[in-house]
Amino acid sequence: MENLALAIVGLAAMLTLMSGLVTVTVARRGRSTQLSNVTCTLGRHDKPYPEVHERAVWTIALVRRGTFRYRSAATNRMHVLRPGWLVVGQPDISFECSHEHEGGDDCASLTIAQDALHDVARAAGVSMKSFVSSPPVLPPLPRAEVLVERARLRDDADLDEVGYLIVESVLAHASGIPTLEVAPHPSHVGRIGDAMDLIERSCRQPLALSDVASAVGFSPFHFLRVFRRVTGTTPHQYLLGARIRLAARLLRDTHRPVTEIAYDVGFEDLSNFVRTFHRVIGSSPRTYRRG
Repeated sequence: MENLALAIVGLAAMLTLMSGLVTVTVARRGRSTQLSNVTCTLGRHDKPYPEVHERAVWTIALVRRGTFRYRSAATNRMHVLRPGWLVVGQPDISFECSHEHEGGDDCASLTIAQDALHDVARAAGVSMKSFVSSPPVLPPLPRAEVLVERARLRDDADLDEVGYLIVESVLAHASGIPTLEVAPHPSHVGRIGDAMDLIERSCRQPLALSDVASAVGFSPFHFLRVFRRVTGTTPHQYLLGARIRLAARLLRDTHRPVTEIAYDVGFEDLSNFVRTFHRVIGSSPRTYRRG
């Protein structure tokens, strides 16, 4: 979605007076989420300037390097942020960052559409009222940090899927309410079976989480939770498995080049295919074929 971005903006005239800069680079885009790298080179001699979180999206930013202060207009409280800490930005809320040290800082920023975040809260049984009133700064959450790094570093991860899991973790911690487990229901098994059949049939094609969820009558996050409960894995991991199983059959039964097979089964990058194949099968595609 083109409007998904972390708004790190200020008046151009003010920026020209500063010795440092704030740059935002979009790393990955999903249907409902976007991941950006935010690099700040501002220092203690630079005055804070007003910034605004983007309209209609929520932001979860993980501090990866550096120390700085964050003040949200919603609370007017000053918070000190260090590596591993999280900032939750509400739509349209203004904020300021200030720096006592030189050297700048780096953040990984996940933005998620407001309706998608409400979907997570509703399915997980978390009150949006309690979440909105919670502090905007959170101490390190190991699960959230691991998921953010997975989204950053693993190009075989589905950004929307990982993004929903990050939001689930943050919602539960910020609200102080454990997320509800998915209650077993007889109809779930049949609908998830239909989803697995769809993934198997269409694994060569790009398959978004929301597409498969809609096909079997679930909202995206509820589908993710039910699929994980029934199968023990996530929809995207199941999709990767289906592609790798198909690739293994083609490697075994045909003489087609590895590159051709990689693209045919749905991978857009050869190196990603080789890494994923090795992780799932335990050997490279060429070694597997020779064996």
